[in-house]
Amino acid sequence: MTIQVRRIEAVSPARAQAFGGKAKNLAAMARAGLPVPAAHAVSADLAAELFRAVLAPADLPEALVRAPAVEVSAERLTELRGRIARAPLGAEVEQLLARALADLRARGAKAIAVRSSSVIEDDEQRAAAGIHDTVLGVTGEAELFAAVRTVAGSVLTPRAIAYLRALGERGAAPAAASHVGIVLQALVAAETSGVLFTANPVSGDPGEMVVNAAWGLGTAVVDGSVSPDTWRIDKASGWIRDRVVGDKAQAARLGDVVTLCEVEPALRSRPSLTDPQLERLVALGRRIEAQLGGPRDIEWALAKDTFFVLQARPITALERAALTRAQPRTKESRARTVWSNVNVGEALPGVATPLTWSILSKFSDAGFRRAFGSLGCTVPDDAELVGNFRGRIYLNLTEFTAIAAQVPGLSPRTLLSLGGGGEVDTLETSTVRSGRTAFTLRLPVTAARFVRENFRLTERVRRWEESFSAERDRALAVDLRVLSAGALRQVLVDVERLLDSAGLMMLNVYGNLLGTVVALRTLLGTLGRGEARERPDRRLRELLTGLSDVDSAAPGLELMRIAELARREDGVRALFERGAPGRVEELPAGPTRTRLEAFLVRWGDRGTREAEIAEPRWREDPSLLLGTLRLHVRAAALEPADAIEARQRRIRDGATATALADVPLVARPAARSLIELTQHFLRLRERLRAHVVTVLGLYRRVALDASRRIEAMELGAGEGELGAAFFLTIDELLAVLAGDARKVAPLVQTRRVQFRRDAALPSPPDTFVGQPPPPELRKDVVLLRGLAASSGSVEGRARVLLQPTDAARMEPGEILVAAQADVGLSPLFLACRAVLADLGGPLSHASIVAREMGIPAVVNLKHATTAIRDGDLLAVDGDEGTVRIVARA
Repeated sequence: MTIQVRRIEAVSPARAQAFGGKAKNLAAMARAGLPVPAAHAVSADLAAELFRAVLAPADLPEALVRAPAVEVSAERLTELRGRIARAPLGAEVEQLLARALADLRARGAKAIAVRSSSVIEDDEQRAAAGIHDTVLGVTGEAELFAAVRTVAGSVLTPRAIAYLRALGERGAAPAAASHVGIVLQALVAAETSGVLFTANPVSGDPGEMVVNAAWGLGTAVVDGSVSPDTWRIDKASGWIRDRVVGDKAQAARLGDVVTLCEVEPALRSRPSLTDPQLERLVALGRRIEAQLGGPRDIEWALAKDTFFVLQARPITALERAALTRAQPRTKESRARTVWSNVNVGEALPGVATPLTWSILSKFSDAGFRRAFGSLGCTVPDDAELVGNFRGRIYLNLTEFTAIAAQVPGLSPRTLLSLGGGGEVDTLETSTVRSGRTAFTLRLPVTAARFVRENFRLTERVRRWEESFSAERDRALAVDLRVLSAGALRQVLVDVERLLDSAGLMMLNVYGNLLGTVVALRTLLGTLGRGEARERPDRRLRELLTGLSDVDSAAPGLELMRIAELARREDGVRALFERGAPGRVEELPAGPTRTRLEAFLVRWGDRGTREAEIAEPRWREDPSLLLGTLRLHVRAAALEPADAIEARQRRIRDGATATALADVPLVARPAARSLIELTQHFLRLRERLRAHVVTVLGLYRRVALDASRRIEAMELGAGEGELGAAFFLTIDELLAVLAGDARKVAPLVQTRRVQFRRDAALPSPPDTFVGQPPPPELRKDVVLLRGLAASSGSVEGRARVLLQPTDAARMEPGEILVAAQADVGLSPLFLACRAVLADLGGPLSHASIVAREMGIPAVVNLKHATTAIRDGDLLAVDGDEGTVRIVARA
């Protein structure tokens, strides 16, 4: 066997199998003139010789790593690595290595890095990143010989063997899987270094690059020992979509040896790359991707303002569809784009897991397109309606208002008054009023389609619900634990189909609701008299209350009825007076427990952040429900649920009579029809939304079982509170259950780290232009302005609720303050004097619930959770949309 040591540029990429994947990619880049440090490649024959010399005397087969029947303890592996570390290389090999070292020194290298280049590494299907050792800072021949042995022997570690065996069991390991080529590379004394992904490795978006960077050598970035700076960049235009400056407290520096040093305080919060440097790095990434073909994970270093490419491996995670479109937008147009999560953030607040994002981003995009289509608007195919910033979902208000501008009278200001959001002046000045002629010409067709789609709509929904209930019950009846992976995949496919069905029906109704709301508001604002004309939004809120069968409000009202039972049962009342129980089973047998168990059968799939599939449901964690019951039981006077419903119906009936009296006689039939249609569509939307939430609960069941399977198969996939499946996209999860041979543990680990980093970051502002700036903390304000969501004026003490478990601290009659008053928190509403939220709009689900319950509510306050403290005395005006801090606690 001939051991080869060649300059990297002398290695032919087409015949590089003997040198491994890393050497092949470096050779291709060097030959293309890309800035690769001087390097030599050592063929895998060297490692093979060392293995033969050690394994044969130890009575172990050479195919150790591919033979599952051969069990070797961690202690024995350590012993074998020690043997390799002491094995002679031979005079000829040492001479070849010494010549390579001398050549690298002659070309300016003060020290070198000895890296692995496995024959199964960096191909288009697999990446063995991180399973072998790397030795940095090698300067002498003796150090080099030792480093070569260390890298060759690093295949004999539990992590490497687990990886290689898994490949072998799936039929993916080549004959020489245990052999590893080696790269001797000049070590760049980097001032800054990091990783460039030419496609987003978390979302799978091929149109977005991601850069991680920190001071010093790149080891601190790769091994996660520092929190790096992060940029997300539009590949087509170079526009910086988001930037987060990490706390770079340490840096790996090259001296006599590589050491981890403290970074001086002034540099920790300073970006490690300037914008011009970032532009050059992005351009370099485009060149590498074009040269090597396909998305690349690139390790780079910056020294004396020159970039060097240390390696470029394929992004080998499972194939996944892009979750956002790669838009041919200019950098200037992207810098003017307005983004907001005021309304959508209520449905999916906080950081979304990759599984949830992959499902709901597609669902939302399709839904908004259908809703606009039902209005008669044309939506460009390349419109980017939904975006992801630091893990949070945002809507592109610039796109929304441009599309909505086709409708006469639907200005950005009107649209934002319904849905929430900011930067009204920016949107008003930038929105081009186009497409109105085409809209008008399509109006007869739009109206005909509206009539056709809504002909006997209630009957169509009823028939659909019968079919949906049967499908749902079949899915719930299956014991997922006994299914094969293929059968579990089929269940997931069935759940996807169920979501498509539920979504299609809900979005049909939602589009109609949006159309009737706009038409009704326009009619009241143009033809109405008095308050109907001056304050159409207030009149609209009053018309949309008292709808007793609104599904979103039903759980809160039912919980109040259960509390009425609990107050009459001495044992239950005494239990709640001592504190909220942790489980329903702790309640004594009787009417209260029976009614609560029935509640969970009907609404158990609801919960806080219920659009997030990884979030536990009420059935799994009923602590918020039990805490709410305790509040109701302890309340001095509990207004019956029936009385609340009757009061709100009187408000609605009075508003209807007044609204009809305020419009001309000739317009009253149209106004009455619009009022009835809007109320009808609102009821249907909330009912259908509940069905969508049920389907998300089915996704969760499958994901939990899939996580159990993945974590049993792959070491490292189960590290973390949330299961592995939640960190895969829906397409990736389907591929895993179909038997895809590629490993997912490294991908899951990467996304877990990113998820934790995003969750630790302060939320971006609810509305921003271009890219999110650092969020503004407002603790000194005394008057906050938002959007009026439910009428009424009250005073009371504040209770800031940052997580559901905080409900246990609430007292009856306090004012609930939350980042988002999502529907999962709605059972608490009836125990509060008012509801305040940073996010949300008047048509959001929580606003509907607050109106049903007659609770004053103000949403879109932006800074309520930071400006208000527990115990502050607040004056809330649900008609003006204001909150005044009367006295600090």
